[in-house]
Amino acid sequence: MPENYNFYQNKLSKKYMDGVDRSYERVSNSSEVFTLEEDVERELDKLDQKYFIDASQTLIDPCCGDGNYLAMMLLRRIKNGIDFETALSTIYGVDLMEDNVELCRERLLCGREDLRHIVEKNIVCHDALTYDYSFNGTNQTEAEARFSNLFEEV
Repeated sequence: MPENYNFYQNKLSKKYMDGVDRSYERVSNSSEVFTLEEDVERELDKLDQKYFIDASQTLIDPCCGDGNYLAMMLLRRIKNGIDFETALSTIYGVDLMEDNVELCRERLLCGREDLRHIVEKNIVCHDALTYDYSFNGTNQTEAEARFSNLFEEV
């Protein structure tokens, strides 16, 4: 196990649904559902372990919330010897709620402000059903991307 594993484990773990007011009205309007860390771990155990060993594999959560799945993915990669920056740069997330996106970014950074540019690009606030998944900073919907590409081709 890497020396810094316990540090990252402490930084990435958090209390269930901590950090944002989760009122009944908000949950009803946004359809937010948060997954317990134990359930996340069980689901990740079902995935091919190459995703946590091979640094070239990318991982995405299209409804990342405050980052439970992404944090556990990041932690598994670190545990398998992938350095923090590399592991962080291959993890992506999308969420509809801006406060969740900010919580997720902060959580994944583990205090590493020098890597903020990675989470600003890789964790975006958008509707997962319409996002173009380019993670290039445009935050376009698929239709907007197709429309803008028409003008680039002319």
